Amino acid sequence: MNGMNIYELYTTYFNDVYKFVFTLTKNKSLTDDIVQETFTRAYINLNNFRHPPNKAWLFTVSRNLFYDYLRTNNKTIDSEYNFSIIPDHKSSPEENLFKKEHIKKLHQEILNLKKNYREAIIYFYIKELSYKEAASRMKITETNFKSILFRARRKLKRSIERKDEFFED
Repeated sequence: MNGMNIYELYTTYFNDVYKFVFTLTKNKSLTDDIVQETFTRAYINLNNFRHPPNKAWLFTVSRNLFYDYLRTNNKTIDSEYNFSIIPDHKSSPEENLFKKEHIKKLHQEILNLKKNYREAIIYFYIKELSYKEAASRMKITETNFKSILFRARRKLKRSIERKDEFFED
């Protein structure tokens, strides 16, 4: 890969992506989830790009994640929202260091997943294949793929949470 690493991508575009997603969600928790997922996909796909992802790509990914959220949760967009109250989210040096460490931890945890979990995450989140396409590549049924992807996400989340608890003690 030429150019930016994930840390540089994150520090360069985090604030813009966060503000953009917040304008869509109007919810801090959902915004945090979508922004994290956006940068996770960027990280996973980083070596698949000729040029590093840019802000437009990150916005597109985050917008699509938001629309996926709406579809899966049968939500609609509130068109009456006042977009002038978007929070200003500036990172301190301590927050930037924490984010860098979090990205390293995420990368390591993905590498530690068993092969089919790792493949499911890569096909779905990095290569952005549909369930059907990813299942076909893995030579399994779509239902089986969805199950593997669900377990992979859960395993990744639990592994990260366990390590966070260990370091907090």
